[in-house]
Amino acid sequence: MLTDGDFWRLVALLGGRPEVQDDRPYEQLTAVLSEEPVERIVGFAETLAWKLYQLDRRALAQAVPPGADNLSDDGFLYARCAVVVAGPTAFDAVLADPSAFARFTTVEAAHADSILDVPSNAYQKATGREWEHIEEYDYETGSNEQWW
Repeated sequence: MLTDGDFWRLVALLGGRPEVQDDRPYEQLTAVLSEEPVERIVGFAETLAWKLYQLDRRALAQAVPPGADNLSDDGFLYARCAVVVAGPTAFDAVLADPSAFARFTTVEAAHADSILDVPSNAYQKATGREWEHIEEYDYETGSNEQWW
């Protein structure tokens, strides 16, 4: 895993705005990571998985705005991606207060799931090989049994 500081500095390249419907920040992050040693690419993937795993909580899955439908499993994952893309302040706020999660459940934040492709794309660009790494923490919805 990367240190929190290293991870959040890389995530900051995305601009902290998960609602932006633009692939360029993700392409930039991919390019930066692809210039790093493979261990750093894997470290980014592991840290990303850990952050998403930490956000995998029933209380967050149920923190949808009034009148909104419940999130699908994929929708919940994408909203968690949006929290990570928004940066460490948003991440800490959501963990401290589940009601802060509601703003990340909107359709506008759905593009943030592009962060999931960054490590594999960076690895392929750096090595020319397919990504076969499986992260230690499963970030799929419901994987964090402690919080479900």
